[in-house]
Amino acid sequence: MGKSENFVIGFVLGAAVGAAVAYIFGPSRATTFDARFQSRWDRALAEGKEAELKRKAELEEELAETKRRNTPGQRG
Repeated sequence: MGKSENFVIGFVLGAAVGAAVAYIFGPSRATTFDARFQSRWDRALAEGKEAELKRKAELEEELAETKRRNTPGQRG
């Protein structure tokens, strides 16, 4: 391959990577540019954290229920 072909391939790959990064870290369509600005990445992290906390509470409740049922000396 010649230098011009390598340049074109590099340019196209760079543009594709740039577009992907801009899509992931850029603002979502419904976002306004104010104090509530969130990129898709920020929103995904917030939703993941919320799901983590919800699941943690569910598991802790399940553990507490299991401990109550398996406490020695209780009839049940």
